[in-house]
Amino acid sequence: MTRLIRALFVVGAIVASLGLAEPEHHPVTATVITEHASIPPGETTHVGSLFELEDGWHIYAKEPGDAGLPTKVAWSAPEGVVLGALEWPAPQTFAESGDIKTYGYTGAVVLASTLTAPMDAAAAITLQAKVTWLACKEICLPGSAALELTLPVRAES
Repeated sequence: MTRLIRALFVVGAIVASLGLAEPEHHPVTATVITEHASIPPGETTHVGSLFELEDGWHIYAKEPGDAGLPTKVAWSAPEGVVLGALEWPAPQTFAESGDIKTYGYTGAVVLASTLTAPMDAAAAITLQAKVTWLACKEICLPGSAALELTLPVRAES
């Protein structure tokens, strides 16, 4: 029962922190990266959101554990572009105070998806990603970014 109360306290503190404005300097940066510089029509490549974290900070995995919030990546692309499910690398385990176990990432992590271009793809495919995360060290800070990338469509990648 005590563990449950501690977990609820931690979750409450995290939810309360979400109402705060994001700081000017955030310990996490997010960018969009691609496996290839271009893509041929009908072919597949990987696109991903790269999260780079300052020392000591972590973000949470798809299944965050006893506390925390999952990192989210919501892709949008032109009609005909097929985006696969988000691929999650194996997370680290963190032992939080109060016997709380969470799962996530430190340093840098890429959350990637496959992208298949349509056979009749235009000269370029513009992707958008809305990403959100919760970064924690001694405190937790919510973060978000609206990312965009234009991937040229060429006969050869």
